[in-house]
Amino acid sequence: MDRWYLGGSAQGPVDPFHYDYETIRKGGLIFAGLAFIVGLLILLSKRFRCGGSKKPRQVSEDELW
Repeated sequence: MDRWYLGGSAQGPVDPFHYDYETIRKGGLIFAGLAFIVGLLILLSKRFRCGGSKKPRQVSEDELW
């Protein structure tokens, strides 16, 4: 039988675990850069303050005892 008929390729079997590491590395660096920028925006934003805008609760004299 012919190899094309069986579904094989002319170059032999294809390795399913072959990765393009350059593309994966570039994608990871882009993701890390975006995550870093978003983290800085959250830290420097006045909208997402870590409890800085809360007012202390006033306590009456009865609640102290």
